Amino acid sequence: MKKIVGFIGLAFVHLMVACSSMAPMWQPTAVTDFKSVAGKWEGLLTSNDPMALAYDRATLVIDDTGACEAAITRTMTKVSGLSVSYDVIHVFAEQGRLVLTDGKLSTKFEKGGQLTVQLYVDPASGERMLKAEGKNSQGFTYSADLKRTGDSACAK
Repeated sequence: MKKIVGFIGLAFVHLMVACSSMAPMWQPTAVTDFKSVAGKWEGLLTSNDPMALAYDRATLVIDDTGACEAAITRTMTKVSGLSVSYDVIHVFAEQGRLVLTDGKLSTKFEKGGQLTVQLYVDPASGERMLKAEGKNSQGFTYSADLKRTGDSACAK
């Protein structure tokens, strides 16, 4: 019985070590130019805005000149009998021009919002993520961990 308990305990320790080593170890990394982060980036949005929902998605499209397009979308599920459909609602969309300062990207949008973006890299896998933090003209804050999902395209 002691051998079984010891074996289970040892297996549990190995499992814990294996699972903990799989999580990315994100390190902030300076953006050197717009081309290095050009493309379409997407992720889930978090906000203190009471109108934002837990499943809202943020999209940021950056081109190699620094022009950008930011969008927030919401997918609504509709059920009618045995049929299920999905509608994408465009909550927010705006264009801007990013500025590169001290390795970070930032912009101010025409409607009064602002956005700051920091690049993070996992050294073990080379995986990259943009951490976006913004504020709208009413003072509500937004953030999203964005993963690259494709080459430059429209954010809508």
